[in-house]
Amino acid sequence: MRDQQANDRILYGMAALAGAVAFVMIYGINVLNPVYDDWLLGQGDLTQHYLGWCFFRRGHWTFPIGLTDNLAYPSYTSVIFTDSIPLLAVFFKVLSPVLPETFQYFGWWGIVSFALQGFLAARILREFSIGRLQVLIGSIYFIVSPIVIERMFRHTALGGHWLILLAVYLFIRHRKDYQNTRKAVLCWGIVGVLVAGVHLYYLPMCGAFLCGYILCSFLREKAVCWKRLLPGVSFAGALLAVTYLLGGFSTRASAESEGLGECSFNLNGFFNEKGYSRFLDALPMYHESQYEGFAYLGIGIFVLMAVAGVYIALELVRSRGGCVRRHWAGIVTGVLVAVGLIMFAASPVVTWNDKLLIVLTDSSTLTHYWSIFRSSGRIVWPVCYLIYMVVIVCNAKMWDGLIVNRKMSAVISAGVLAVCCFLQIFDISGKLTEQRERFAPKGDYVSTLQDAAWDELAGKEGLAHFVWVSNSYENRQILEMSKWAYDNMLTMNIFYFARGLSVIEDTQYSLQHPDDSYVFVFKPEELPDYLDCGLNFYEADGYVIGTTFALEQERYNFDEF
Repeated sequence: MRDQQANDRILYGMAALAGAVAFVMIYGINVLNPVYDDWLLGQGDLTQHYLGWCFFRRGHWTFPIGLTDNLAYPSYTSVIFTDSIPLLAVFFKVLSPVLPETFQYFGWWGIVSFALQGFLAARILREFSIGRLQVLIGSIYFIVSPIVIERMFRHTALGGHWLILLAVYLFIRHRKDYQNTRKAVLCWGIVGVLVAGVHLYYLPMCGAFLCGYILCSFLREKAVCWKRLLPGVSFAGALLAVTYLLGGFSTRASAESEGLGECSFNLNGFFNEKGYSRFLDALPMYHESQYEGFAYLGIGIFVLMAVAGVYIALELVRSRGGCVRRHWAGIVTGVLVAVGLIMFAASPVVTWNDKLLIVLTDSSTLTHYWSIFRSSGRIVWPVCYLIYMVVIVCNAKMWDGLIVNRKMSAVISAGVLAVCCFLQIFDISGKLTEQRERFAPKGDYVSTLQDAAWDELAGKEGLAHFVWVSNSYENRQILEMSKWAYDNMLTMNIFYFARGLSVIEDTQYSLQHPDDSYVFVFKPEELPDYLDCGLNFYEADGYVIGTTFALEQERYNFDEF
């Protein structure tokens, strides 16, 4: 028994190592340098995550601890809304006095996430008593899944799919663990902490498996035992407590967002490659934003699905449904979880290709709360991993049932998995190459703000606050401004937040009470509304700078007005 446990630990370590190696092969090693941040700049959402951490790090400690007034000065906002992986942001802020001035943790988040992806995939597959070689090969499918490649270093916190696998693992361990209430409460409480501290979009994903876990307890005991609800209480309590500590309830940011249904899961999502496949073509979508529901499974998984279909049919005939009866509680709850996640992800607007099939609800109350997860298409990700798990396990079980010789069946099973894994990786190899070409080389970030006016402002003593006056902006514009403000120790009045935050009143107050500590930036077409603010105006890189003090630059030409 001890030898088996030791061998399993080696297996899990090898799967974690495979994840780390895969990360380096895809993204290179430069992203792991904590003092190299050029790769994080000029990159849209990735820049949002990094600069959110930078401004949060510089701010004073507050309570709740996740708040800062550097990004929406003078209002406070939470590091939750910059998607900067809040738990890591707080942890490294504690260590900030001993860290170098430039410091990024996103590369290491990536490699650790890939390692945990492999580790937990191996733990999940091993629970079904399949061979170690099959487990190791099977874990690679999880490590290089298209959905995790799509998210890592785009919405970086959402690249931590190991958190989904952790919930899946706890769910499939149900039969062994559910009667150990203390362990179940502890484990699901940890999941609650991680969901709040990484990204709240994991809430419905992990919460679905928690609900399945509790329902499975009731089904197995054929009674409603209130003690079996305690894991849910632990999960919810930990989630709320950490969200509060991170300032999630202490800002004016709106939790819900407009456009529910536009970012939903199109029912073709499992087959819609969206630029990932060498073999298939992209399918049409009902909304352009349905890329959020990207869930392409891959050619290798499609082949294994055919194998799994044959195995399930044979097993149902051979056992006359006995296998279903033996595991009925887990199967029923697993199917309910998968169907529920797909329905949630499809949003109120259910679509196939470019066709609208049905509107699930037009309830304004339900839509209000549903819109907290506006990009609902993401919620389908756990279903992809359930499919991976089922087809890999079915492949192993099929050959065990067809071939008496256990060694031979193991070799054939591993061979089929290996061939399909090759097909899987080859299918998406173009995208993997694209990721490597983007992130592996070391580059130098060059700001788009090159006018001499910015250099003069940088040397101005007493300058403390940067105010973007426009109520509309491109995210890349505000991020460029934010980088300049951060480099010159200024606060921002607005940032690229994950949720809307109105700063109109604070901005108007600043315009009505300007002083030498402020620099205002306008879009030229909006300037006529602000000519009576008592400011000096200067053109710089297509923007208009307003200050109470004079610059050496030539003043803005108002002839066009």
